[in-house]
Amino acid sequence: MAAALVGALALASLPSALAFRDTSPLFLWSTSDLNIPMADAHILPSSQATGQVLNTLSGCPSRTYLVVRQEGVSTASYLNELSAPRLGHYLDGHHADVKSSMAISDVVGSLDADRVTDYLQTQCGATLTKVDRTTHMSPHAGDAPQVVELTLSAPPPTGTVDFLQRYDSVIEILISDVAESRDYTVIYTTTAPTNWDAAPTLRDQRTYEMEDPFGDAVHMELKRDTLSNKKRRVASKNKGGLFERYQYLSPGLFMGIVAVIPFFAILLVGLKALSGLEVSYFAFSKEMGPAAQRK
Repeated sequence: MAAALVGALALASLPSALAFRDTSPLFLWSTSDLNIPMADAHILPSSQATGQVLNTLSGCPSRTYLVVRQEGVSTASYLNELSAPRLGHYLDGHHADVKSSMAISDVVGSLDADRVTDYLQTQCGATLTKVDRTTHMSPHAGDAPQVVELTLSAPPPTGTVDFLQRYDSVIEILISDVAESRDYTVIYTTTAPTNWDAAPTLRDQRTYEMEDPFGDAVHMELKRDTLSNKKRRVASKNKGGLFERYQYLSPGLFMGIVAVIPFFAILLVGLKALSGLEVSYFAFSKEMGPAAQRK
């Protein structure tokens, strides 16, 4: 029954309902076989959703069209199984007369319901009848197509489930009145709430708070005392011996020793090479004899 609708909307809207606020669901079902493109889409802009509905209604598949305008609701409003049990029965595929259905969890913006009704009047030659939730209609005689438009006001922030239950019953009664012995298509459009501070959201419905039996004492004990280490460092500088207050064998000292050792090794090798040279003093003197003049 409604569990399928609730589960589908919950899985589809969990990541998106928290990210988008100006979104609301769209539902469509029909007793005719409709070609519904992108029936599994979860997020659509209003213009694309309107175009999809018009493409679905092309060819005028039904004789009765019920256009529902539900104001001030979001996807989170239908996550309770008690909100719209009859709506879930139409969409879960178990209704005997329903052959096609579609549920889009998040429509960004408001679907243009006026454009849908105008299309049905101009392209299908349907007559428009506007009703409210107190109107009782008699079955439409003949084969002439008709459009029945129902506008439902926004439910209050508190008691949303009760109001949606009443609206669900109104839609059920209206379908039984206008669709007796006739095929029909229901276009269930919604608009997002304007006061989001008071509107129910997925975040509000799925908040989990872990029980804390120990109170605030544990949190106080687990806080890190950063001042104690600072106090110990200051005290260690003022007390203790010479080697406790100062660090002599520092890393810089070791680096200097490592660099000096190869330097002295190279210097020692050079001095030993110079001292080992065996050249006489006459090798550096200029030859002045007759032999030098011949050269």
